[in-house]
Amino acid sequence: MRVVLTRSREDLGAYARALAPRFTAVALPVLVEVALTAEEIDALMAAVSCPGPALLWLASARAVAPAVAALQTAGIALPRAVTVGERTAAAARAAGLAAESLGDDAVAAASALVARGLEGTAVIAPRAAGGRDDGLAILTAAGAQVRAATAYRLAPRAADDPALTEGLAALPTAAAVLVFAPSQAAALLALCPTPPPCVAIGATTAAALRERGVPPAAVATRPTPAAMAAALAAVYPTDP
Repeated sequence: MRVVLTRSREDLGAYARALAPRFTAVALPVLVEVALTAEEIDALMAAVSCPGPALLWLASARAVAPAVAALQTAGIALPRAVTVGERTAAAARAAGLAAESLGDDAVAAASALVARGLEGTAVIAPRAAGGRDDGLAILTAAGAQVRAATAYRLAPRAADDPALTEGLAALPTAAAVLVFAPSQAAALLALCPTPPPCVAIGATTAAALRERGVPPAAVATRPTPAAMAAALAAVYPTDP
């Protein structure tokens, strides 16, 4: 059975492996990265320019490159990084950072970091424009001096974008759509108001689908490939 994932082909990786051999993954990258404004670039430079030691909080692999570039432009030594998820940690290490994943979601990672003691610690937090602040709120409440700034911005792709061709063609007969973020839910439903059964990566994404009139068929218990595969298997315990 074919299933559509609201990710790029390059990002299918572990999810495609977790779904195989029963399900075949097809990419539908509903969002595309767009340039930051001059004001956002200035704010990012200001955020990384911390006096004294700081910790780098990375909730997404997409934040790694712009954060490292900003630090290098400012002439600041790369700080230790704490990440959400091992994939982000791997991207951070590849960019030259000493990085450690403390959890598969922002709340778990932030809670683990707080347990180590954060009072007064400067935390540089490059993030998506309009991204969720669950983890940052926990860090702030624990006394961290959080310096958040937009590091990247995603926008919905136009329906005629060639990157969508394969995924859109697969939608009518797909067994399900796996959705990984609220912004992806909005972009997906703009392209396809009545999609196949949707599987959400977590409660926030599930809520975004419900708000738009599409209750998810299943919600993963954790934001991991194995949990998404298990959620999909619950929708299709046997082949139709």
